[in-house]
Amino acid sequence: MITLTIYNGETRQVEEGSTLLQLAQEFAKDFATPIVEGVFNGETVDLQQPLHCDGTVDFIQLKGEDGLRVYVRTLLFIFLVTSKRLYPDVELEVHNTLGSALHCVFKGEKRLSAKALKLIEAEMRKLVEQKAPVKLLRITKAEALKRYGHLCSDDLAPLMCNIADEDLVSVYSLNGEVGYLFGAMCPDAGYITEFKLMPFDDGVILDYPAFSDWKELVNFKDLTKLNAAFRETEEWAEMINCDTIAKLNRYIEMGVADKIIQMAEALHEKKFAAIADEIAKHRDKIKIILIAGPSSSGKTSSTQRISIQLAVNGIRPIPISMDDYYVNRVDTPRKPNGDYDFETIDAIDLDLFNAHLTRLLRGEKVKIPKYNFQTGLREYRGTELQLTENSVLLVEGIHGLNDRLTDSIPAENKIKIYVSALIPLAFDQYNRINTTDVRLLRRMVRDSQFRSHDAVSTLSRWADVREGEEKYIFPYQCSADVIMNTNLIYEMAVIKKYAEPLLEAVPRESGKPYMIARRLLRLLKHVKSMDDAVIPNNSLLREFIGGSVFKEAL
Repeated sequence: MITLTIYNGETRQVEEGSTLLQLAQEFAKDFATPIVEGVFNGETVDLQQPLHCDGTVDFIQLKGEDGLRVYVRTLLFIFLVTSKRLYPDVELEVHNTLGSALHCVFKGEKRLSAKALKLIEAEMRKLVEQKAPVKLLRITKAEALKRYGHLCSDDLAPLMCNIADEDLVSVYSLNGEVGYLFGAMCPDAGYITEFKLMPFDDGVILDYPAFSDWKELVNFKDLTKLNAAFRETEEWAEMINCDTIAKLNRYIEMGVADKIIQMAEALHEKKFAAIADEIAKHRDKIKIILIAGPSSSGKTSSTQRISIQLAVNGIRPIPISMDDYYVNRVDTPRKPNGDYDFETIDAIDLDLFNAHLTRLLRGEKVKIPKYNFQTGLREYRGTELQLTENSVLLVEGIHGLNDRLTDSIPAENKIKIYVSALIPLAFDQYNRINTTDVRLLRRMVRDSQFRSHDAVSTLSRWADVREGEEKYIFPYQCSADVIMNTNLIYEMAVIKKYAEPLLEAVPRESGKPYMIARRLLRLLKHVKSMDDAVIPNNSLLREFIGGSVFKEAL
Protein backbone atom coordinates (compact mmCIF):
# COMPACT_ATOMS: atom_id res chain seq x y z
CA MET A 1 0.00 0.00 0.00
CA ILE A 2 1.06 3.60 -0.59
CA THR A 3 -0.14 6.78 1.11
CA LEU A 4 -1.45 9.70 -0.95
CA THR A 5 -1.92 13.16 0.54
CA ILE A 6 -4.65 14.98 -1.40
CA TYR A 7 -4.58 18.73 -2.11
CA ASN A 8 -7.27 19.29 0.55
CA GLY A 9 -5.17 17.65 3.28
CA GLU A 10 -7.02 14.34 3.17
CA THR A 11 -4.94 11.13 3.08
CA ARG A 12 -5.71 7.90 1.27
CA GLN A 13 -4.23 4.41 1.35
CA VAL A 14 -4.24 2.81 -2.10
CA GLU A 15 -2.69 -0.23 -3.71
CA GLU A 16 0.73 0.30 -5.25
CA GLY A 17 0.26 0.62 -9.00
CA SER A 18 -3.01 2.53 -8.63
CA THR A 19 -3.63 5.56 -10.85
CA LEU A 20 -5.10 8.99 -10.21
CA LEU A 21 -8.03 8.45 -12.57
CA GLN A 22 -10.43 7.15 -9.93
CA LEU A 23 -9.47 9.93 -7.51
CA ALA A 24 -9.96 12.49 -10.29
CA GLN A 25 -13.50 11.24 -10.81
CA GLU A 26 -14.15 11.37 -7.08
CA PHE A 27 -12.88 14.93 -6.64
CA ALA A 28 -14.27 16.28 -9.94
CA LYS A 29 -16.97 18.17 -8.02
CA ASP A 30 -14.28 20.47 -6.56
CA PHE A 31 -13.30 21.76 -10.00
CA ALA A 32 -15.18 24.02 -12.41
CA THR A 33 -14.09 22.07 -15.49
CA PRO A 34 -13.09 18.44 -16.16
CA ILE A 35 -9.84 17.17 -14.67
CA VAL A 36 -7.43 16.22 -17.47
CA GLU A 37 -4.07 15.68 -15.73
CA GLY A 38 -2.65 14.83 -12.34
CA VAL A 39 0.12 16.42 -10.26
CA PHE A 40 2.09 13.89 -8.21
CA ASN A 41 4.84 15.13 -5.89
CA GLY A 42 4.78 18.42 -7.75
CA GLU A 43 5.18 17.01 -11.28
CA THR A 44 2.52 16.53 -13.91
CA VAL A 45 1.51 12.94 -14.60
CA ASP A 46 -1.03 11.27 -16.83
CA LEU A 47 -4.16 10.29 -14.90
CA GLN A 48 -3.55 6.69 -16.03
CA GLN A 49 0.07 6.52 -14.89
CA PRO A 50 0.63 3.88 -12.15
CA LEU A 51 1.98 5.20 -8.83
CA HIS A 52 4.63 3.30 -6.88
CA CYS A 53 5.47 5.49 -3.88
CA ASP A 54 3.91 7.79 -1.29
CA GLY A 55 3.24 11.32 -2.46
CA THR A 56 1.12 14.42 -2.70
CA VAL A 57 -1.72 14.67 -5.20
CA ASP A 58 -3.31 17.59 -7.01
CA PHE A 59 -5.13 17.94 -10.31
CA ILE A 60 -5.12 20.11 -13.43
CA GLN A 61 -8.49 21.02 -14.84
CA LEU A 62 -9.27 21.78 -18.45
CA LYS A 63 -9.70 25.52 -17.98
CA GLY A 64 -6.33 27.22 -18.24
CA GLU A 65 -3.21 26.90 -20.36
CA ASP A 66 -1.93 23.71 -18.70
CA GLY A 67 -5.23 21.90 -19.15
CA LEU A 68 -5.66 23.13 -22.70
CA ARG A 69 -2.26 21.70 -23.60
CA VAL A 70 -3.55 18.23 -22.69
CA TYR A 71 -6.81 18.86 -24.55
CA VAL A 72 -5.07 19.91 -27.77
CA ARG A 73 -2.63 17.00 -27.63
CA THR A 74 -5.53 14.56 -27.28
CA LEU A 75 -7.46 16.26 -30.08
CA LEU A 76 -4.43 16.01 -32.33
CA PHE A 77 -3.99 12.31 -31.54
CA ILE A 78 -7.64 11.58 -32.33
CA PHE A 79 -7.30 13.49 -35.60
CA LEU A 80 -4.09 11.73 -36.64
CA VAL A 81 -5.47 8.28 -35.81
CA THR A 82 -8.74 8.91 -37.65
CA SER A 83 -7.16 10.48 -40.74
CA LYS A 84 -4.60 7.68 -40.93
CA ARG A 85 -7.32 5.03 -40.78
CA LEU A 86 -9.49 6.67 -43.44
CA TYR A 87 -6.74 8.03 -45.69
CA PRO A 88 -3.54 6.05 -45.01
CA ASP A 89 -1.70 7.56 -48.00
CA VAL A 90 -1.95 11.13 -46.69
CA GLU A 91 1.01 12.32 -44.61
CA LEU A 92 0.53 15.21 -42.18
CA GLU A 93 2.96 17.37 -40.27
CA VAL A 94 2.10 19.48 -37.22
CA HIS A 95 3.20 23.09 -37.59
CA ASN A 96 2.21 26.17 -35.60
CA THR A 97 -0.73 27.53 -33.69
CA LEU A 98 -2.85 30.31 -35.15
CA GLY A 99 -4.79 31.82 -32.29
CA SER A 100 -6.83 29.01 -30.73
CA ALA A 101 -6.14 26.63 -33.59
CA LEU A 102 -3.46 24.17 -34.62
CA HIS A 103 -2.16 24.19 -38.19
CA CYS A 104 -1.18 20.89 -39.79
CA VAL A 105 0.21 20.74 -43.33
CA PHE A 106 0.37 18.00 -45.94
CA LYS A 107 3.62 16.22 -46.69
CA GLY A 108 3.99 14.88 -50.20
CA GLU A 109 1.42 15.22 -52.96
CA LYS A 110 -1.61 13.59 -51.31
CA ARG A 111 -4.21 16.03 -49.95
CA LEU A 112 -7.40 15.94 -47.92
CA SER A 113 -10.35 17.63 -49.57
CA ALA A 114 -12.98 19.63 -47.69
CA LYS A 115 -15.30 16.62 -48.15
CA ALA A 116 -12.67 14.30 -46.66
CA LEU A 117 -12.24 16.59 -43.67
CA LYS A 118 -15.98 16.50 -43.01
CA LEU A 119 -15.85 12.71 -43.05
CA ILE A 120 -12.86 12.67 -40.68
CA GLU A 121 -14.60 15.10 -38.33
CA ALA A 122 -17.75 12.96 -38.31
CA GLU A 123 -15.71 9.87 -37.42
CA MET A 124 -13.90 11.80 -34.69
CA ARG A 125 -17.23 12.84 -33.19
CA LYS A 126 -18.29 9.19 -33.10
CA LEU A 127 -15.20 8.46 -30.99
CA VAL A 128 -16.17 11.35 -28.73
CA GLU A 129 -19.72 10.05 -28.32
CA GLN A 130 -18.41 6.54 -27.61
CA LYS A 131 -15.85 7.93 -25.15
CA ALA A 132 -13.30 5.75 -26.88
CA PRO A 133 -10.43 5.02 -24.45
CA VAL A 134 -7.08 6.71 -25.03
CA LYS A 135 -4.95 4.07 -23.34
CA LEU A 136 -1.60 4.82 -21.74
CA LEU A 137 1.09 2.16 -22.15
CA ARG A 138 4.09 2.63 -19.82
CA ILE A 139 6.86 0.42 -21.19
CA THR A 140 10.64 0.51 -21.29
CA LYS A 141 12.33 2.32 -24.12
CA ALA A 142 13.83 -0.96 -25.32
CA GLU A 143 10.40 -2.61 -25.47
CA ALA A 144 8.88 0.46 -27.11
CA LEU A 145 11.46 0.39 -29.88
CA LYS A 146 10.99 -3.33 -30.34
CA ARG A 147 7.20 -3.14 -30.55
CA TYR A 148 6.71 0.32 -32.02
CA GLY A 149 10.05 1.19 -33.60
CA HIS A 150 8.20 2.27 -36.74
CA LEU A 151 6.89 5.26 -34.79
CA CYS A 152 10.37 6.75 -34.52
CA SER A 153 11.17 9.07 -37.39
CA ASP A 154 14.72 9.90 -38.43
CA ASP A 155 14.46 12.99 -36.23
CA LEU A 156 12.93 11.29 -33.19
CA ALA A 157 15.27 8.28 -33.09
CA PRO A 158 18.40 10.31 -32.12
CA LEU A 159 16.45 11.95 -29.28
CA MET A 160 15.47 8.52 -27.97
CA CYS A 161 19.18 7.84 -27.48
CA ASN A 162 19.04 10.24 -24.51
CA ILE A 163 16.73 7.77 -22.75
CA ALA A 164 18.17 4.65 -21.08
CA ASP A 165 16.87 1.31 -22.38
CA GLU A 166 15.35 0.48 -18.98
CA ASP A 167 13.63 3.87 -18.57
CA LEU A 168 9.87 3.97 -19.06
CA VAL A 169 8.28 5.89 -21.92
CA SER A 170 4.62 6.73 -22.52
CA VAL A 171 2.97 5.33 -25.62
CA TYR A 172 -0.75 5.83 -26.34
CA SER A 173 -3.26 3.75 -28.22
CA LEU A 174 -6.67 4.59 -29.64
CA ASN A 175 -8.78 2.11 -31.62
CA GLY A 176 -5.74 -0.10 -32.06
CA GLU A 177 -3.56 2.71 -33.44
CA VAL A 178 -0.47 3.66 -31.46
CA GLY A 179 1.19 7.07 -31.19
CA TYR A 180 4.14 8.61 -29.38
CA LEU A 181 3.36 12.21 -28.44
CA PHE A 182 5.25 14.14 -25.76
CA GLY A 183 3.00 14.67 -22.74
CA ALA A 184 -0.19 13.48 -21.06
CA MET A 185 -3.54 12.94 -22.76
CA CYS A 186 -7.13 12.78 -21.63
CA PRO A 187 -8.27 9.26 -20.59
CA ASP A 188 -10.82 9.02 -23.37
CA ALA A 189 -12.09 10.85 -26.44
CA GLY A 190 -15.21 12.01 -24.59
CA TYR A 191 -13.29 14.93 -23.08
CA ILE A 192 -12.83 16.50 -26.52
CA THR A 193 -16.27 18.01 -27.00
CA GLU A 194 -15.45 21.23 -28.87
CA PHE A 195 -13.44 21.22 -32.11
CA LYS A 196 -13.72 21.84 -35.80
CA LEU A 197 -11.68 20.89 -38.89
CA MET A 198 -11.19 23.38 -41.70
CA PRO A 199 -9.10 23.49 -44.86
CA PHE A 200 -6.47 26.23 -44.62
CA ASP A 201 -3.63 27.21 -46.91
CA ASP A 202 -1.78 23.96 -47.70
CA GLY A 203 -3.18 21.97 -44.83
CA VAL A 204 -5.78 21.68 -42.08
CA ILE A 205 -6.84 23.80 -39.15
CA LEU A 206 -7.83 22.05 -35.90
CA ASP A 207 -9.92 24.67 -34.16
CA TYR A 208 -10.30 24.36 -30.38
CA PRO A 209 -11.52 26.54 -27.49
CA ALA A 210 -9.44 29.33 -25.97
CA PHE A 211 -8.10 28.54 -22.52
CA SER A 212 -10.42 31.16 -21.03
CA ASP A 213 -13.59 29.30 -22.13
CA TRP A 214 -13.36 25.54 -22.72
CA LYS A 215 -16.99 25.17 -23.85
CA GLU A 216 -16.96 27.50 -26.82
CA LEU A 217 -14.98 27.78 -30.06
CA VAL A 218 -13.68 31.22 -30.90
CA ASN A 219 -14.35 32.37 -34.46
CA PHE A 220 -11.19 31.45 -36.35
CA LYS A 221 -9.30 34.46 -37.67
CA ASP A 222 -7.42 34.03 -40.90
CA LEU A 223 -3.97 35.04 -39.63
CA THR A 224 -2.46 34.78 -43.10
CA LYS A 225 0.43 37.16 -42.45
CA LEU A 226 1.39 35.42 -39.23
CA ASN A 227 1.24 32.03 -40.89
CA ALA A 228 3.28 33.29 -43.84
CA ALA A 229 5.97 34.58 -41.48
CA PHE A 230 6.15 31.20 -39.79
CA ARG A 231 6.21 29.28 -43.06
CA GLU A 232 8.94 31.49 -44.47
CA THR A 233 11.17 30.77 -41.46
CA GLU A 234 10.32 27.08 -41.55
CA GLU A 235 11.15 26.80 -45.25
CA TRP A 236 14.45 28.54 -44.56
CA ALA A 237 15.17 26.08 -41.73
CA GLU A 238 14.46 23.19 -44.09
CA MET A 239 16.68 24.76 -46.74
CA ILE A 240 19.69 24.84 -44.40
CA ASN A 241 18.75 21.37 -43.08
CA CYS A 242 18.17 22.52 -39.51
CA ASP A 243 14.43 22.19 -38.91
CA THR A 244 14.51 19.74 -35.99
CA ILE A 245 16.25 19.50 -32.62
CA ALA A 246 18.08 16.37 -33.80
CA LYS A 247 19.61 18.23 -36.74
CA LEU A 248 20.63 21.18 -34.58
CA ASN A 249 22.22 18.75 -32.13
CA ARG A 250 24.13 17.16 -35.00
CA TYR A 251 25.60 20.52 -36.04
CA ILE A 252 26.68 21.13 -32.45
CA GLU A 253 28.29 17.68 -32.20
CA MET A 254 30.16 18.29 -35.48
CA GLY A 255 31.56 21.55 -34.12
CA VAL A 256 30.05 23.70 -36.89
CA ALA A 257 27.30 25.37 -34.87
CA ASP A 258 28.95 28.76 -35.45
CA LYS A 259 27.85 28.55 -39.07
CA ILE A 260 24.22 28.18 -37.96
CA ILE A 261 24.64 31.23 -35.72
CA GLN A 262 26.09 33.29 -38.54
CA MET A 263 23.30 32.34 -40.95
CA ALA A 264 20.55 32.99 -38.39
CA GLU A 265 21.99 36.41 -37.52
CA ALA A 266 22.38 37.27 -41.21
CA LEU A 267 18.73 36.38 -41.78
CA HIS A 268 17.70 38.75 -38.99
CA GLU A 269 19.82 41.56 -40.39
CA LYS A 270 18.29 41.01 -43.80
CA LYS A 271 14.76 41.19 -42.37
CA PHE A 272 15.40 44.33 -40.31
CA ALA A 273 16.96 46.00 -43.35
CA ALA A 274 13.97 45.06 -45.52
CA ILE A 275 11.55 46.62 -43.01
CA ALA A 276 13.56 49.85 -42.93
CA ASP A 277 13.84 49.90 -46.73
CA GLU A 278 10.07 49.57 -47.04
CA ILE A 279 9.55 52.48 -44.64
CA ALA A 280 12.11 54.53 -46.57
CA LYS A 281 10.15 53.99 -49.80
CA HIS A 282 7.20 55.77 -48.19
CA ARG A 283 9.08 58.28 -46.07
CA ASP A 284 6.95 61.11 -47.41
CA LYS A 285 3.87 59.51 -45.78
CA ILE A 286 4.96 57.28 -42.88
CA LYS A 287 5.58 59.39 -39.80
CA ILE A 288 4.80 56.92 -36.99
CA ILE A 289 6.20 53.42 -36.52
CA LEU A 290 4.32 51.28 -33.99
CA ILE A 291 6.06 48.15 -32.66
CA ALA A 292 4.16 45.61 -30.55
CA GLY A 293 4.51 42.02 -29.47
CA PRO A 294 4.06 39.64 -26.53
CA SER A 295 6.44 39.33 -23.61
CA SER A 296 10.04 38.43 -24.47
CA SER A 297 9.42 38.56 -28.20
CA GLY A 298 12.43 40.87 -28.56
CA LYS A 299 10.66 44.22 -29.01
CA THR A 300 13.49 46.27 -27.51
CA SER A 301 16.27 44.85 -29.69
CA SER A 302 14.01 44.85 -32.75
CA THR A 303 13.29 48.54 -32.20
CA GLN A 304 17.02 49.28 -31.95
CA ARG A 305 17.92 47.20 -35.01
CA ILE A 306 15.21 48.85 -37.10
CA SER A 307 16.36 52.27 -35.85
CA ILE A 308 19.88 51.62 -37.11
CA GLN A 309 18.63 50.48 -40.49
CA LEU A 310 16.44 53.57 -40.72
CA ALA A 311 19.49 55.73 -40.01
CA VAL A 312 21.29 53.95 -42.86
CA ASN A 313 18.43 55.19 -45.07
CA GLY A 314 18.85 58.76 -43.81
CA ILE A 315 15.82 58.61 -41.51
CA ARG A 316 16.06 59.78 -37.90
CA PRO A 317 13.88 57.72 -35.54
CA ILE A 318 12.57 59.60 -32.49
CA PRO A 319 11.38 57.28 -29.69
CA ILE A 320 8.28 58.21 -27.72
CA SER A 321 7.33 56.11 -24.70
CA MET A 322 3.76 54.94 -24.31
CA ASP A 323 4.43 54.51 -20.59
CA ASP A 324 4.78 58.27 -20.15
CA TYR A 325 1.12 58.65 -21.08
CA TYR A 326 -0.29 56.55 -18.26
CA VAL A 327 -3.20 58.27 -16.56
CA ASN A 328 -2.50 59.38 -12.99
CA ARG A 329 -2.68 56.36 -10.72
CA VAL A 330 -5.85 57.53 -9.02
CA ASP A 331 -7.57 57.30 -12.43
CA THR A 332 -6.12 53.89 -13.37
CA PRO A 333 -8.76 51.22 -14.12
CA ARG A 334 -8.96 48.33 -11.70
CA LYS A 335 -9.31 44.60 -12.14
CA PRO A 336 -12.28 42.74 -10.61
CA ASN A 337 -10.10 41.90 -7.58
CA GLY A 338 -9.41 45.59 -6.95
CA ASP A 339 -5.80 45.64 -8.23
CA TYR A 340 -4.75 48.35 -10.68
CA ASP A 341 -4.91 47.16 -14.29
CA PHE A 342 -1.84 48.71 -15.92
CA GLU A 343 -2.15 46.40 -18.95
CA THR A 344 -5.44 47.69 -20.33
CA ILE A 345 -5.30 50.36 -23.02
CA ASP A 346 -7.59 52.49 -20.84
CA ALA A 347 -4.65 52.96 -18.47
CA ILE A 348 -3.24 55.22 -21.22
CA ASP A 349 -4.44 58.82 -21.62
CA LEU A 350 -5.50 58.24 -25.21
CA ASP A 351 -6.82 61.77 -25.72
CA LEU A 352 -3.55 63.39 -24.69
CA PHE A 353 -1.45 60.85 -26.62
CA ASN A 354 -3.41 61.40 -29.83
CA ALA A 355 -3.41 65.18 -29.37
CA HIS A 356 0.38 65.16 -29.08
CA LEU A 357 0.78 62.87 -32.09
CA THR A 358 -1.45 65.11 -34.20
CA ARG A 359 0.49 68.22 -33.24
CA LEU A 360 3.83 66.51 -33.91
CA LEU A 361 2.68 65.46 -37.37
CA ARG A 362 1.76 69.10 -38.05
CA GLY A 363 5.37 70.00 -37.29
CA GLU A 364 4.66 71.64 -33.95
CA LYS A 365 6.95 71.49 -30.92
CA VAL A 366 5.34 69.48 -28.10
CA LYS A 367 6.18 69.24 -24.40
CA ILE A 368 6.31 65.53 -23.60
CA PRO A 369 5.37 64.20 -20.14
CA LYS A 370 7.39 61.79 -18.01
CA TYR A 371 5.48 59.34 -15.85
CA ASN A 372 6.73 59.03 -12.29
CA PHE A 373 6.11 55.43 -11.29
CA GLN A 374 6.86 56.18 -7.63
CA THR A 375 4.30 58.96 -7.23
CA GLY A 376 1.89 57.67 -9.87
CA LEU A 377 1.75 61.10 -11.53
CA ARG A 378 2.63 62.50 -14.95
CA GLU A 379 5.28 65.20 -14.73
CA TYR A 380 6.67 67.72 -17.19
CA ARG A 381 10.43 68.10 -17.01
CA GLY A 382 11.05 70.32 -19.99
CA THR A 383 11.38 67.56 -22.60
CA GLU A 384 10.23 68.75 -26.03
CA LEU A 385 9.87 66.92 -29.33
CA GLN A 386 9.52 68.18 -32.86
CA LEU A 387 9.59 66.21 -36.10
CA THR A 388 11.92 67.33 -38.86
CA GLU A 389 11.69 66.47 -42.52
CA ASN A 390 13.71 63.28 -42.18
CA SER A 391 12.42 62.00 -38.82
CA VAL A 392 9.76 59.53 -37.72
CA LEU A 393 8.20 58.73 -34.36
CA LEU A 394 8.98 55.29 -32.99
CA VAL A 395 6.45 53.90 -30.48
CA GLU A 396 7.05 50.56 -28.73
CA GLY A 397 4.43 48.98 -26.47
CA ILE A 398 1.84 46.25 -26.09
CA HIS A 399 -1.00 48.36 -27.53
CA GLY A 400 0.77 49.35 -30.74
CA LEU A 401 -1.57 47.27 -32.95
CA ASN A 402 -4.76 48.56 -31.32
CA ASP A 403 -6.23 51.33 -33.50
CA ARG A 404 -7.63 53.07 -30.42
CA LEU A 405 -4.08 54.04 -29.50
CA THR A 406 -3.67 56.20 -32.61
CA ASP A 407 -7.22 56.63 -33.87
CA SER A 408 -6.62 60.28 -34.78
CA ILE A 409 -3.77 59.37 -37.15
CA PRO A 410 -4.59 58.41 -40.77
CA ALA A 411 -3.55 54.86 -41.68
CA GLU A 412 -1.26 56.11 -44.43
CA ASN A 413 0.85 57.97 -41.87
CA LYS A 414 1.67 54.96 -39.71
CA ILE A 415 3.01 51.45 -40.01
CA LYS A 416 2.29 48.71 -37.46
CA ILE A 417 4.97 46.08 -36.87
CA TYR A 418 4.20 42.91 -34.94
CA VAL A 419 7.19 41.18 -33.36
CA SER A 420 6.81 37.48 -32.54
CA ALA A 421 9.20 34.60 -31.76
CA LEU A 422 7.87 31.79 -33.98
CA ILE A 423 10.14 28.77 -33.56
CA PRO A 424 10.41 26.58 -36.68
CA LEU A 425 12.23 23.76 -34.86
CA ALA A 426 10.31 20.61 -33.89
CA PHE A 427 11.13 17.26 -32.34
CA ASP A 428 9.56 15.43 -35.27
CA GLN A 429 6.58 15.78 -37.59
CA TYR A 430 4.03 15.40 -34.77
CA ASN A 431 5.84 16.84 -31.74
CA ARG A 432 6.31 20.57 -32.08
CA ILE A 433 7.90 23.05 -29.69
CA ASN A 434 5.58 25.62 -28.19
CA THR A 435 6.56 29.21 -28.97
CA THR A 436 5.16 30.27 -25.60
CA ASP A 437 7.66 28.01 -23.83
CA VAL A 438 10.54 29.59 -25.74
CA ARG A 439 9.40 33.07 -24.72
CA LEU A 440 9.06 31.94 -21.10
CA LEU A 441 12.64 30.63 -21.13
CA ARG A 442 13.84 33.93 -22.60
CA ARG A 443 12.01 35.93 -19.95
CA MET A 444 13.22 33.76 -17.09
CA VAL A 445 16.85 34.11 -18.15
CA ARG A 446 16.52 37.88 -18.68
CA ASP A 447 14.79 38.34 -15.33
CA SER A 448 17.66 36.53 -13.63
CA GLN A 449 20.38 38.38 -15.55
CA PHE A 450 19.08 41.93 -15.27
CA ARG A 451 16.13 42.18 -12.87
CA SER A 452 17.27 40.18 -9.84
CA HIS A 453 14.26 37.88 -10.16
CA ASP A 454 14.64 34.16 -9.58
CA ALA A 455 12.84 31.54 -11.64
CA VAL A 456 10.09 31.12 -9.04
CA SER A 457 9.20 34.79 -9.38
CA THR A 458 9.07 34.65 -13.19
CA LEU A 459 7.13 31.40 -13.33
CA SER A 460 4.65 32.63 -10.72
CA ARG A 461 3.78 35.71 -12.76
CA TRP A 462 3.63 33.99 -16.14
CA ALA A 463 -0.09 33.18 -15.99
CA ASP A 464 -0.93 36.88 -15.50
CA VAL A 465 1.40 37.81 -18.34
CA ARG A 466 -0.32 35.32 -20.65
CA GLU A 467 -3.76 36.58 -19.64
CA GLY A 468 -2.73 40.12 -20.62
CA GLU A 469 -1.40 38.91 -23.97
CA GLU A 470 -4.64 37.10 -24.75
CA LYS A 471 -6.64 40.24 -23.95
CA TYR A 472 -4.52 43.06 -25.30
CA ILE A 473 -2.08 41.74 -27.92
CA PHE A 474 -3.15 38.58 -29.75
CA PRO A 475 -6.61 39.86 -30.81
CA TYR A 476 -4.88 42.55 -32.90
CA GLN A 477 -2.24 40.41 -34.65
CA CYS A 478 -4.13 40.42 -37.91
CA SER A 479 -4.02 44.23 -38.11
CA ALA A 480 -0.22 44.35 -38.39
CA ASP A 481 1.27 45.70 -41.60
CA VAL A 482 4.52 43.79 -41.06
CA ILE A 483 5.36 40.71 -39.00
CA MET A 484 8.92 40.15 -37.85
CA ASN A 485 9.83 36.67 -36.64
CA THR A 486 12.49 37.20 -33.96
CA ASN A 487 13.26 33.55 -33.25
CA LEU A 488 16.85 32.49 -33.77
CA ILE A 489 17.03 28.89 -34.84
CA TYR A 490 19.93 28.13 -32.52
CA GLU A 491 18.65 29.93 -29.42
CA MET A 492 17.35 26.95 -27.40
CA ALA A 493 20.85 25.47 -27.39
CA VAL A 494 22.19 28.70 -25.91
CA ILE A 495 19.29 29.40 -23.53
CA LYS A 496 19.67 25.84 -22.15
CA LYS A 497 22.87 26.48 -20.21
CA TYR A 498 21.40 29.62 -18.60
CA ALA A 499 17.94 28.19 -17.96
CA GLU A 500 18.70 24.73 -16.60
CA PRO A 501 20.42 25.88 -13.35
CA LEU A 502 17.56 28.31 -12.71
CA LEU A 503 14.94 25.61 -13.28
CA GLU A 504 16.80 23.05 -11.18
CA ALA A 505 16.83 25.53 -8.28
CA VAL A 506 13.03 25.83 -8.20
CA PRO A 507 11.94 24.11 -4.96
CA ARG A 508 9.19 21.51 -4.90
CA GLU A 509 7.29 23.48 -2.24
CA SER A 510 6.83 26.40 -4.68
CA GLY A 511 3.92 24.50 -6.23
CA LYS A 512 2.96 25.65 -9.72
CA PRO A 513 6.45 27.08 -10.53
CA TYR A 514 8.00 23.70 -9.70
CA MET A 515 5.53 21.93 -11.97
CA ILE A 516 6.35 24.26 -14.88
CA ALA A 517 10.09 24.00 -14.18
CA ARG A 518 10.04 20.21 -14.38
CA ARG A 519 8.14 20.32 -17.67
CA LEU A 520 10.63 22.76 -19.18
CA LEU A 521 13.56 20.66 -17.97
CA ARG A 522 12.07 17.63 -19.74
CA LEU A 523 11.96 19.70 -22.91
CA LEU A 524 15.53 20.99 -22.58
CA LYS A 525 17.05 17.57 -21.91
CA HIS A 526 16.72 16.79 -25.62
CA VAL A 527 18.77 19.85 -26.62
CA LYS A 528 22.56 20.00 -26.61
CA SER A 529 24.22 23.11 -25.20
CA MET A 530 25.99 25.52 -27.52
CA ASP A 531 28.80 27.97 -26.78
CA ASP A 532 27.60 31.57 -27.07
CA ALA A 533 31.00 33.26 -27.46
CA VAL A 534 30.55 33.82 -31.19
CA ILE A 535 27.09 35.41 -30.90
CA PRO A 536 27.47 39.05 -32.02
CA ASN A 537 26.84 41.82 -29.48
CA ASN A 538 23.95 43.23 -31.51
CA SER A 539 22.12 39.88 -31.58
CA LEU A 540 18.55 39.94 -30.40
CA LEU A 541 19.41 37.03 -28.10
CA ARG A 542 21.84 39.28 -26.22
CA GLU A 543 18.81 41.15 -24.87
CA PHE A 544 18.15 38.05 -22.76
CA ILE A 545 21.53 36.43 -22.02
CA GLY A 546 23.56 39.64 -21.67
CA GLY A 547 26.36 41.33 -23.58
CA SER A 548 24.14 43.47 -25.80
CA VAL A 549 25.59 46.57 -27.41
CA PHE A 550 22.23 48.30 -27.06
CA LYS A 551 22.04 50.29 -23.83
CA GLU A 552 19.70 53.19 -24.48
CA ALA A 553 17.22 54.21 -27.15
CA LEU A 554 18.69 56.12 -30.06
